[in-house]
Amino acid sequence: MSLHIALITPSRYDSDGYVQQWKRPVMATQAQAAVKALLLDCNARGVLDNGEKITCEDYYEIFGPVPVEGIVERIKQAGKGAVFLTGVLSAFYPRALDLARMFRAHDIPVVIGGVHVNGIKALFKNNEYGLKDALDMGVSLFIGQAEGHIDGLIRDLAADTLQPEYDYLRALPDLRNVPMPAYDIETIKRSFTGVVPIETSRGCPFRCTFCCIPNTQGVEMQMRDPQAIADYVRDYASQGVKTFFLSDDNIARNKRWEEVFDKLIEMRQKTKLRYELIIEADTVAYKIPRFIEKATAAGVTDVFLGLESIDPETIKAAGKKHNRAANVRDMFAAWYERGAVTISGFIIGFPGETEKKIYGNVETLVSEYPGEIFTLSVLTPLPGSVDHKRLDEQGTYMDPDLNNYDLGHFVFDHDTLDQSAVKRLRPSIVSRVYSLRRVWSIMLQGLRNPVKPVTNFSWTVGLTLGYRVGGTGVYEIGSGRYRNRHLRRPGLPKEPALVFYPKYFIKESWQAIHAGLYLATLRSMLFLARRKVAKERAATALERSTAGVPARKPAHKAG
Repeated sequence: MSLHIALITPSRYDSDGYVQQWKRPVMATQAQAAVKALLLDCNARGVLDNGEKITCEDYYEIFGPVPVEGIVERIKQAGKGAVFLTGVLSAFYPRALDLARMFRAHDIPVVIGGVHVNGIKALFKNNEYGLKDALDMGVSLFIGQAEGHIDGLIRDLAADTLQPEYDYLRALPDLRNVPMPAYDIETIKRSFTGVVPIETSRGCPFRCTFCCIPNTQGVEMQMRDPQAIADYVRDYASQGVKTFFLSDDNIARNKRWEEVFDKLIEMRQKTKLRYELIIEADTVAYKIPRFIEKATAAGVTDVFLGLESIDPETIKAAGKKHNRAANVRDMFAAWYERGAVTISGFIIGFPGETEKKIYGNVETLVSEYPGEIFTLSVLTPLPGSVDHKRLDEQGTYMDPDLNNYDLGHFVFDHDTLDQSAVKRLRPSIVSRVYSLRRVWSIMLQGLRNPVKPVTNFSWTVGLTLGYRVGGTGVYEIGSGRYRNRHLRRPGLPKEPALVFYPKYFIKESWQAIHAGLYLATLRSMLFLARRKVAKERAATALERSTAGVPARKPAHKAG
């Protein structure tokens, strides 16, 4: 007899009620890989008595349908087991519940964990916002982080004594010696980006009111061992992985950030492996001595910055006091001068914002920073954030459908924006921020970088197709979207085959044509931009040669 665990990261429903799935989605997520590594470690340490082994299989539903019947059969053949629904965000929680019902119908134990469960438990006394639904069907809730706390759950499963709740929310783990996330390399290669996400730390000392991290992971940073991180990157890079996403909420506040970068620099020099790192940092990270220099030497090519807004009063109200210490122009310049690409988050719908004010801020972004890359999201009171708790206590209407809490919908009654304004805002902003004119400026800015010229092509493709074609954003796109007629949200009718297939064939064909036209246009623009910059450089070189000035060499070569 063995204990068989099926790990599943649920997807979410699209606007038509079908599970979002792609043949090649953007990337895999980290939570499931982290839990998989813990299960493998439990086996290695012999957590179960009598020599029992733990076997596991894992599915990212965004990659395709989950074989429910097959999982049920394998768990029953093993004798014991369970389904772990991992890393469940609020927008994915409705789908998680629906998956749980399927397995509970076969008396298979189910455990749900992730940010949504942690957020509700952190700020509410009762099992609100769907948690009671899970408990009522016999699902167990895992609250907090699994590292250092999973052994008891595994032993209870083996002894058939599974508890309704396992609460470790306030027991922050020591990440220094825990296993690193375990990804199947074939899954990574199937993703559109081929990116391996990994946290070097968790938590964030800042208390932004719209963010769940301080309440679900704490304000004290939990840090992994720098040498383990370097070894991990080396191992996956040697298997062909080209890009790693250090998905810390804010790596600049990891007290061991310099050690992390130093170990990566040392590893790069010894192995000669070539890879790229994407990181997340705050807007004042550029002021930390040696931070940008060490980051780019370690391989950082792209950095996500939590800009959120350029309006001082809005920033103050959102609890991002540290953003007021940043000079936006100096911040962009500091990263640019080291050859790194910046991608800045921009949020619309903060308290007190009016339609006019939002348009004004957007115009400032477009006119003053024409070559910078921005991602657009809508202020969403995510369960686990101070904003959500405040609105709940005030009795403000919030959309009861958690599936809409995807950072792309307005889900609450705003104090200064009515629904008609909200409906006008997004499409007009998208057409302004992601115009082809801005794409041209973004390409030119990247190619003109004297340290490390970059095309910015992948970002312009992702943003243009995500926002202008897909209507969602860069995080919910992929290659080869498909719908399963039988995987529609409960409560919605199953569409007849003669309606379903022609309807979505036409829809997907139009989107493919639309995307193809944009892609062809972007490729043509890149060709012209390269020619333009090459001519500029040739003219500059000729001018300097005529003047007797030696050709300028880059002061620094980015990793």
